[in-house]
Amino acid sequence: MFSNWDEEVTALTSDQKIEALKRVIESVQSFALWVTVALAVVLVVAGLVVKFRFPEKMRAFALIAVGIVLGYALTLISVILYMQITRMAWKNEIDTNFWLLVGLFGYALVAVIANLFVALFAKKALKAVFWTSLALFAGYLVAILCVFPTYEGYEPQNNALYIVLTVALVAVIAVLSLLFDRKKGTAAQTKQLAYAGICIATAFALSYVKFFSLPMGGSVTLVSMLPIMLYAYMFGAKKGVIAGVIYGILQCIQSPQIYEPVQVLLDYPIAFGALGLAGIFKGMKGLKGNMLLEFLLGMVVACLGRYFAHVLSGYFVFYSWSTFEQGKELLYSLAYNAFIFVDLALDVIVGAALLSSKTMQRQIASVNPTGQPAEKTDKTTDGENA
Repeated sequence: MFSNWDEEVTALTSDQKIEALKRVIESVQSFALWVTVALAVVLVVAGLVVKFRFPEKMRAFALIAVGIVLGYALTLISVILYMQITRMAWKNEIDTNFWLLVGLFGYALVAVIANLFVALFAKKALKAVFWTSLALFAGYLVAILCVFPTYEGYEPQNNALYIVLTVALVAVIAVLSLLFDRKKGTAAQTKQLAYAGICIATAFALSYVKFFSLPMGGSVTLVSMLPIMLYAYMFGAKKGVIAGVIYGILQCIQSPQIYEPVQVLLDYPIAFGALGLAGIFKGMKGLKGNMLLEFLLGMVVACLGRYFAHVLSGYFVFYSWSTFEQGKELLYSLAYNAFIFVDLALDVIVGAALLSSKTMQRQIASVNPTGQPAEKTDKTTDGENA
């Protein structure tokens, strides 16, 4: 049975290796879908058992569950991202643009860690450090966009209108996130940064768990937008938009489609930054504290923001991809990018299931409670006792 071991194995060609690795990645993603669903079912069932049989241990279980989810997410990200980067290297797609994006994400990571240390050891300087690091991030982003080339055949049609509409969309996202960021909460900065890391990592891992991918880019995933939108609801639209922008850069590193500078902005930081708008309805008086309705309405607005960003890049830059007759490129972009609403439907179903439980609502509200900070309350109590 081992007589053929000495036979020479024909080496695969470069194209064959690339195709083989692509199929391996697709197989791992398909397997990850079932593993993720199974893990979610196990955690939900275990949570229900703990809730009704050992309610006093619910907090400890929640911490263990978060650790399991985060560990699973980081493992999935590491495995698939390594294979994707290897495939990109074989296809000679690791170029200067790629490393500039990696550097941008690296800077964002260093900035987050720096802000975390400042929040722990020099709270008074946190505001200055935060805005300085954000300004440097914006400067880095603008600088690398100036380096990105515009490839032949992807010159934007009606460039002036393209720029005006992009700026208008950014302005709308910024105004909404600033104007409706009411309920700031009392959670410590360290806690907010920790939750941001957990939600971004979970969203990025879920983005690998796909139901199907579209031929020209885009896919329907297993509620990958939900963690970012949930973070925005818990900690406010401003922080949600920032988390979404970082997540968008990760998405660009994961599957870069770079044809024109502003298109990169629209399809990644702007599109995913719009997910932070999921927090704009929190605390709105007209909704009378209905957490489920606040979150669902926010999800719809957030996904519309992402949808419009993709539609703009689709119409102005990817018009040559249109399969519709000439003159109907906008209709094609509107139709093609409608896959986002399938993603939204899945997010709404899971989000509604989560928030339909009063226990879960209390748990979410307790992450970043509104009212007087605990530190001030303790000082007041000490003063009264004295």
